[in-house]
Amino acid sequence: MRPRWPIPLILLLPLASCSNEYVCPDPIGAIIRDDCEAYRTRYESLKVQLSFSVGGIGVSAGAGKEKLRDPSELLQLLMQQTMALCRDFNSCRVVPDDYRRRREDADRKFTAITAISQQLKGDLDAESKRQLVAKLIDVLTDAPVSPRRSVARPRPSAPRCKRVLYSATSLYFGGRFQPPMPKLPEGVPALAWWEMTRAGGIGHVDTYVHLTLRGKTDADDVIYLSLSQDGGKELREKVRSRPGREEARASFKLRDKLLREEGTMTLAYRVGATLKKHGMGTVDLDWRRWRGRGYLAYMPDPVNSCTGEYERPWLVFFTRTGNKAKVTVRCDHDGKPVPGVLEGRDTSGANRVSHLERRHVALPIRIPLKGGRARGSWTARLPGEEVPVDKLPDEAKGLWRCRVAVNGRTARRLEFRLRPDGSVVPQGRAGIVSPPWWPVKTEAVDNEVERERDRELAKEAAKLRGQLERLRR
Repeated sequence: MRPRWPIPLILLLPLASCSNEYVCPDPIGAIIRDDCEAYRTRYESLKVQLSFSVGGIGVSAGAGKEKLRDPSELLQLLMQQTMALCRDFNSCRVVPDDYRRRREDADRKFTAITAISQQLKGDLDAESKRQLVAKLIDVLTDAPVSPRRSVARPRPSAPRCKRVLYSATSLYFGGRFQPPMPKLPEGVPALAWWEMTRAGGIGHVDTYVHLTLRGKTDADDVIYLSLSQDGGKELREKVRSRPGREEARASFKLRDKLLREEGTMTLAYRVGATLKKHGMGTVDLDWRRWRGRGYLAYMPDPVNSCTGEYERPWLVFFTRTGNKAKVTVRCDHDGKPVPGVLEGRDTSGANRVSHLERRHVALPIRIPLKGGRARGSWTARLPGEEVPVDKLPDEAKGLWRCRVAVNGRTARRLEFRLRPDGSVVPQGRAGIVSPPWWPVKTEAVDNEVERERDRELAKEAAKLRGQLERLRR
């Protein structure tokens, strides 16, 4: 169970189709991959139509003698740009909103070009054809197809509200209660998160390592990565900063490498201002260690809010169960049961290579940031079901113990203590992997669901390795 909050349409779209669903690194999250080859097919078809419609017409640019560019060449360029955009989206390099806007612009051009192509098939004189081809060139070069009238619109009375986050699984770096950063040289950010993904076709598999950095970075900073299972070869990439945020990313592509989450990953950082290279440390890639780790993450409440009036703590823990398992959470506060069953439905592909799921569960605690006292709204899924009731910070102070169950069997136990202001009493220090969450005491309990999942994935991994070895012989 979780609070009833408005969910943006973008979060509902990936649920419409599971066949091409893919989980990108935060903050993009789940997407539905597009069929890029479909763009090639329809553009090639339109190019053939244009070649028949335009023929060998010589089109002059107005009264001058300069020849206009060949529409077929411009259409080829548009096709290449659209396919490159599609591939970037599928590779998690373009956020969904930006991709949708740019794709709609390409679709608008395609529709206009198709309409002009149909008109060119008519019985027209040479001058009319020249005018239509000139109009076609305008569309392809992004000039206005026709003059637009300016329409007076009322000015908004207040600036539009910008949402901070769209997903509860995002890494939120703007909370009131931020954990301390690990001690690193000046100018070197902390490693907030990492994950491995795979992509490839028949006979080859590429492995990607995605890094999320926490702290101030500059555009000319460089990060270095070496993996023990890749022979320790050092790779380097530029750091991509997030404008206005102390957050950055870097992605490494290891071509034709079937890497697994084992061994170690060593990182180093070159600060652009000083050109000095500093070691960041070595990360143990064994995914099994994450089963014994849990965190408390403070997120805006509601998550997609832009008012900044409330925050809510979320439990963050890791499972390897697959989509069929039902994960629930029950908590005690100072030894007394907290009403309601909490559900771990907000999941992120924490590490896609290992099939590790990072689950986020909202807790019935609401922290006012501007003096309010309102509690969130929870809804029952079944008639007669007990519904959680939010506690305010002065009510939530004390010891919390939460039990995670997978298909009704205990899988994790988490424990933490809250202060009267809603902040958590620290437990342990931040390691080299330092997300914007507070570590809490976590115990992993052996259970049959995860054991069975481990066996299934081990068989799949062995089968994949065998197939690649046979294809490469």
